[in-house]
Amino acid sequence: MSDWLIEARNVTKRYRLYAQPRYRFMDIFGLLRQNRGHYHEHVALQDVNLCIARGEKVGLIGRNGAGKSTFLRLITGVIKPTSGELIVNGATMALLQIGTGFHPEFTGRENALAYLAHLGITGQQARRKLADIIEFTELEEYIDQPFKTYSTGMGARLMFAASTAIAPEVLVLDEVLGVGDAYFAHKSFERIQEMCSGDHTTVLFVSHDVYSVIRMCERVIWLERGRVVMDSDAQTVVKAYEDSIREQEENRLRLRQEARLKELTLARAASSRRRLTVEIGAALNRPQPSVVYFHEIALCHRGTVLTRLPLASASVNPAESHLQFDPGCWGEPVPWKGRSTRRMNNYGSPFHKVSGVFLFDVPTDAAFDDLEVSITYYSEQACDLVVRAYHETGAFELGPLPPAAGTWAAHKVRLGSPLPVSATPAAAMTSEINVSGVHGSGAVVITDVRMLDHQGRQAHIIQHGQPATLQIHYEVHQPDLDEHVQVLVAFQRDGTTEVCRCLTRELAFRAADGLAGMVELHVPALPLTAGAYAISIMMAKEGYYDREQTRFFTINPDVYCCVSRIIEVRVVDAPYFSRGTMMVLDGVGWRLVPAPADATLRAAG
Repeated sequence: MSDWLIEARNVTKRYRLYAQPRYRFMDIFGLLRQNRGHYHEHVALQDVNLCIARGEKVGLIGRNGAGKSTFLRLITGVIKPTSGELIVNGATMALLQIGTGFHPEFTGRENALAYLAHLGITGQQARRKLADIIEFTELEEYIDQPFKTYSTGMGARLMFAASTAIAPEVLVLDEVLGVGDAYFAHKSFERIQEMCSGDHTTVLFVSHDVYSVIRMCERVIWLERGRVVMDSDAQTVVKAYEDSIREQEENRLRLRQEARLKELTLARAASSRRRLTVEIGAALNRPQPSVVYFHEIALCHRGTVLTRLPLASASVNPAESHLQFDPGCWGEPVPWKGRSTRRMNNYGSPFHKVSGVFLFDVPTDAAFDDLEVSITYYSEQACDLVVRAYHETGAFELGPLPPAAGTWAAHKVRLGSPLPVSATPAAAMTSEINVSGVHGSGAVVITDVRMLDHQGRQAHIIQHGQPATLQIHYEVHQPDLDEHVQVLVAFQRDGTTEVCRCLTRELAFRAADGLAGMVELHVPALPLTAGAYAISIMMAKEGYYDREQTRFFTINPDVYCCVSRIIEVRVVDAPYFSRGTMMVLDGVGWRLVPAPADATLRAAG
């Protein structure tokens, strides 16, 4: 038998979405003619290839409609693939919909026994399992009451406990850990971890909470629109997925702007003009080492300039070519090196790009191959920028902008053939996946991080209980920065579970004092117990951690710089008594307090 428990080879699953319910009924009996408009096909999974070994703990992440639940239903045999081959060499148990089959008129006890019987557990074994279920749910007072009288939380407890009564060869979990209140949700997570602690149970875990996924799974598969975007270790995939949230927001804003521009041009009777959005962005959305000055951004047709972006104008006229200021890093128009320019700042927005809209007239028979974008620019240091263009019919990948360090550069690139318009993240469209874990507006950037041991030497192995120092080197990009930047350092056990945070609100960052510096965090006695720890660091706007944050950190302009899991350290030589915990703290002022003088008399009386 193969060591692979699950093998998927070019697996595709299509669903028919019917225009009317009666068409579904007709199709069941083969009476539906292949007329246009009766249904259309939705591809839930397309050409999925992957293998899962016995004992692996694999997480599946992705947005709604990505194909996660469809893949799990294929694994459990609920549905069959439209094409391709799926091999499962083991018995599966799925927690896709907890409590399926629970009857409202039956008591909790009767429902639990019926569920166990459905799993093939009867007699004395069923009674033992039932006792465990009742103990786990803490529903002793209500177990003999009708299920319809249970609150939502009580019902979720009983259904979860019954569904996890046995540990199968393949355990399939689909968004099942958010049951009940916070206390029971924690118990549920621990129960699943206990079931999966050995090498005999293979786990497929789907959740929108990516941080729960990496706590349980060593490997994560990221699905997007039915395709595998990434399949790697948990930390790498989660870094990429965090960045994809920014890309999704960026794409949403772009589509909204495109729709608004279309409405405006139609309203102004400018529909005969063609429209093209050009975007110059930092590769992997990383803040650039210096400001870039653009002297000209023009659209040409066979060498003739059709239109230019008005780099010197602060107004936006939707009927003419114009700049798009939000989101992005456009600065002020300034003279530079004898030319009029507009700055692309390397700070100020979590979206490190600038963009503008060309509105132009060309012959109706002109193709995109006849058009080219011409860019004249200057930067003090070499910057890593890429050029893209967007039209309502497609997108254009125009490649990198050649670095220009201390000199004016002119670059022309032909549009070529467009890629299909898609609502997927840019990373999925361009195969450019950001796994750097670096985010932020760039007002402050972290350039280096070092851990020093008790002797002041750079080290990645630190002794428990010994002094340790974390050095964070930074640069200030925002020239008028003058505030108490909040700096947070987080330690994550095995790169997943966050066990310790250190926050300071006291550090004054002033650009006028210098554009580079270092933050030092000194720990007199490292309290972390033995193990591997990843360190993440965030620098944020003054007051950031003192108020509720409603925007995800990768798209929050108040996050100046965040580096996820930038270095790893190993803590060694922890004492025996520290096993089973993550931190050991020294109490201050341990002492024995004598009993009051009359305590003996009171006890005797």
